Amino acid sequence: MRRLGVIGVMAAMFIVAVFGACPGSGVAAPAAAGDAAGYVRQAAADRPGEEFVRVSVTAGPRGLSYHAYARAYRGLPVVGGDFVVVTDAAGAVMGDPLAAQRPIRVKVTPLLTPARATRIARAELAKAMADSRPALVVFSPDREQALAYQLIVTGRSARGRPSRLHVIVDARSGSVLATWDEVMAGTSDGFYYDGVTIDTERTASGYAMSDPARRGLFCGIQGNGPVSGPDDRWGNGSGTDLETACGDAYYVAQQEWNMLRDWLGRDGFDGQGRGFPLFVGLNSVNSYWNGHTVNIGRTKDAQRQLSVLDIVAHEFGHSVFQYTPGGFDGYTETYALNEANGDIFGALTEHYANNPDDPPDYLFAERADAFGRGPERVMYDPSAGPRDEPNCWSTRIPDTEVHDAAGPANHWFYLVAEGSAPGGDKPASPICAGGPASVTGVGIETAGKIWMTALLQKTSFWEYADARVATLNAVGQLYPGDCGKFDTVKGAWDAVSVPPQPGEPGRPADCGTPAGDFSISVSPSSATVDPGGTVTATVSTRTVSGEPQQVSLTARDLPAGVTARFEPPSVTSGAPSTMTLTTTTSSPAGSHRLTIAGTGAAATRSTAFTLTVRQAAPGGCTGFETKRTGALASGASAYVAFEPGASGTHRACLDGPAGTDFDLYLQKWNGASWTTVARATTPAADEELTYAGAAGSYRYRIHSYRGAGEYVLGYDTP
Repeated sequence: MRRLGVIGVMAAMFIVAVFGACPGSGVAAPAAAGDAAGYVRQAAADRPGEEFVRVSVTAGPRGLSYHAYARAYRGLPVVGGDFVVVTDAAGAVMGDPLAAQRPIRVKVTPLLTPARATRIARAELAKAMADSRPALVVFSPDREQALAYQLIVTGRSARGRPSRLHVIVDARSGSVLATWDEVMAGTSDGFYYDGVTIDTERTASGYAMSDPARRGLFCGIQGNGPVSGPDDRWGNGSGTDLETACGDAYYVAQQEWNMLRDWLGRDGFDGQGRGFPLFVGLNSVNSYWNGHTVNIGRTKDAQRQLSVLDIVAHEFGHSVFQYTPGGFDGYTETYALNEANGDIFGALTEHYANNPDDPPDYLFAERADAFGRGPERVMYDPSAGPRDEPNCWSTRIPDTEVHDAAGPANHWFYLVAEGSAPGGDKPASPICAGGPASVTGVGIETAGKIWMTALLQKTSFWEYADARVATLNAVGQLYPGDCGKFDTVKGAWDAVSVPPQPGEPGRPADCGTPAGDFSISVSPSSATVDPGGTVTATVSTRTVSGEPQQVSLTARDLPAGVTARFEPPSVTSGAPSTMTLTTTTSSPAGSHRLTIAGTGAAATRSTAFTLTVRQAAPGGCTGFETKRTGALASGASAYVAFEPGASGTHRACLDGPAGTDFDLYLQKWNGASWTTVARATTPAADEELTYAGAAGSYRYRIHSYRGAGEYVLGYDTP
């Protein structure tokens, strides 16, 4: 089972999106599609059983258009099958958005009854109060394909918080494939803005804090309509007065609306001239967007409401994420990018408003300091904040709490906007191992335009890799031929360790050749070994700029008794090397941080690798030619890649901790993606599988469905 730390309502409306517009959804009437329609007709002809329906068309800068499509297969909505066709000013299609998506091929007859699916889904909440009718769908994110039921369960989570939980239940096996929650929550503090002007509405008896020029936007106290009064003066300046809080929050919402219009060219929060209600008075140290309203709470000491610029703008930023193609259904990384999107819109709104009572910065929720620990997040150096927020992307991000997992995207945005060493009063920003020597910023307004244009190409189940490609495409669409801006966006992704992706655009042809540079990375970035055992990892090098160069590889900070060997020991940048770490029985137990360095013609680049030596080796899975060990957190996965030189039979054994449910998958690379060719998914901790297959690139995926601990994988290859 893959848990999705994610939220959204897009999937709930998917059936409506495929077969008819949702009233009041904010989706504009379709415009002339030009060559986009021809592209989709050809795709339908090439993919039997699939149907495509355009759900929106958004106009972009320079005559660009973004055509969002939903997909169905044999009459069933495909959750995760949406895509965006981009056309230029002449109507010609730019790129091939379906190139990486396999045609749908699933059996559409369920083995599970709707009633059984409902019981499984309700068990995902501590207290389920209501549920929707199960809808049969095809679940197909990340090239996965499964017949499933989709439901929405309303109730309370294990922490007692309100929840509208989307649950995807496999319609053949009954396993829960995905969950995500519509209720978005974040914890922070509040602030007040004196003497600002807000747009209100004249009523028969006085005035109301509603906005006829911004359709749908008003501010009220929890459970009520717009705040109203006999005159157009609002609040008394008290931190506990809810009318004052409404005035502050309403001011922020209008400033964010204006920023979207003036800086980013967007019409309202939904892109179609519509806003959403805003409520203060939530009796908790919390603020959230629930899919249709923003709700603002109080500080921990109950002395102030959370109506500060960056918090309110953050929550409304979630509405922008929801009302761009793909919504915000997806994996943990989708949710993390949604959280980063909120922080990005908070920073953009602060800089646009430029209010002297809250000078613009890249700190989140710093003013009132609700928890006595300073800002909740620090965009220029996420690891400097009070949370466990990494600066750099790694394979651990999908298993990281979603607010913390936003760190690399926040870091990326600061680097694009300000650079790594902006000077003046602006703080420097670190660069992750293997990144460029420096990044030059392009300014926050330009950075915001690039991010907004990338959102117009977003799909469901958006992850960091997708955001990298979308922002690089956005640079070319907004600023064709601008070498500096392209280098900044690409360099910022390299600086936060998001690796290059197949199909991403290259540097503009007329930009010339920049100074030679390279980067280095290692995968996996950590391993666990028994004393006397060995582990291997792949060290990858990449030419960042200029011509490829020779890179000599070394390992530093090795603990006693551990040796490192690289094969080959020197590579041309762009080529990989296999690193083998060998321990002895006397190697000290514990986690050791190693530095893997590459020395080129003029510089040395490095990356980190964590080696954990166990106290004692676990048993199990004996008699296999290859043995690998490791440890997993609940819900996490690990991968072991290999390439058999011949066709034949694969045998594997997985020995997991007692009382857990560990699963084993054998996957094969098909030239475009990893495809599961065999699986062992019993409810037990131990698994075995056998598979007869041709030579090629394979990997085992070890997944913790439930529980955590150390495992042993033994396998034989042909």
